[in-house]
Amino acid sequence: MRELKKYAEPLQKCAYCKFCQVSCPIYLQEIFEPDAGGARANLIEAVLLENKYPVSGRFEEIVDRCLLCTNCVQSCPAAIPIDEVVISARHQLRKGKPERVSYKLKKKFMEDRGFGALTGKLGALVSRTGILPGEFPRPADKAFSAISRKVYPAEGQKRGRVAYFVGCATNAFYPETALDVIRVFNRSGVEVIIPEGVKCCGLPALAEGDVDTAVEMAVANVSILSGLEVDAVITDCTSCGMALRTKALKLIPEADPLFWKAHALSAKIFEATDYLSKLGLASEPGAFNERYTYHVPCHRKWTPTLNDAPRLLLAQVPGAVRVEMEYPERCCGAGGTFFLDYPQLSREIKARKVEDVLGTRSSVLVTQCPACRSYLQAELKSHKVMHPLSLLARAYGF
Repeated sequence: MRELKKYAEPLQKCAYCKFCQVSCPIYLQEIFEPDAGGARANLIEAVLLENKYPVSGRFEEIVDRCLLCTNCVQSCPAAIPIDEVVISARHQLRKGKPERVSYKLKKKFMEDRGFGALTGKLGALVSRTGILPGEFPRPADKAFSAISRKVYPAEGQKRGRVAYFVGCATNAFYPETALDVIRVFNRSGVEVIIPEGVKCCGLPALAEGDVDTAVEMAVANVSILSGLEVDAVITDCTSCGMALRTKALKLIPEADPLFWKAHALSAKIFEATDYLSKLGLASEPGAFNERYTYHVPCHRKWTPTLNDAPRLLLAQVPGAVRVEMEYPERCCGAGGTFFLDYPQLSREIKARKVEDVLGTRSSVLVTQCPACRSYLQAELKSHKVMHPLSLLARAYGF
């Protein structure tokens, strides 16, 4: 992703079918053609590869306004990696420019996988002063890394052993989600280990075009995770899973001995509900007598069974009634920190999703993505918004 010219050949496959247009949340909100995935990629090609037009402020804004949701990639018949074209363009455009203040904070967040020792203090400060938008989640009193153990043994007959990659957002904002994942896996006979020394998955760096930092994190994570004797590496976050399973392969050079370890590791990366759905529950959960709906995260197609994994698992919970949204895969507009950079546009996209959720008359919304959860919870005051495995943990009595 460092060199935009590597995408020159894939870009020639664009047939202007406009499938990317009808799947792009930015285009659907703005109805401005350059915002659609294919049109944005073709504009990048014309400006940065063919030098047909100069780099302008408007061009940079169009490149920057992409959510990197990958919906265009998922709908593209030619499988053009449009998100990577945008990342590469951002990488090229940021050369020689000072880092934005927002990115300096984001980079520190990635390095510490949260806010480190400041987590609880920062959470209290945010609550008192209101210095961050209401959509921004309150940091936990204690990060998961501050309370976690190295090993969580399986209950009953041991059926497997997994390493749990706890992402930055879960670590800093939702440590209870991490505990729910561990409890459900343990109840299903799976031993869970928490690997030491792992870094951020690197996706926030890629979103800024900071490919160098993303490479450093990919190298560190592959070095650690590939050396573990486990059946799988699980993560509760679909974005972390995508970064670990697909993007790491494109960040580590083929000449690097770690490249083949990254390929071997890729086959062992699973989103938590997907892995557990394949393994099967070891015992029947108790009742959860509420209506729920499922928001399908944008970063989902890195494995073909991820879409339905939560549905299959939660269908086994007595009393839980799933009510599908009209558009369960519609983006919520959070986009990592996109909602901070483009608040008005983001809220307009969110409004469509909220209307869809309210139309189900459910009381619970489940989704794997931490950014989606915090962004939607800020609007859905009447709903409980949680990870699918948190619902399952409650059904088990945790």
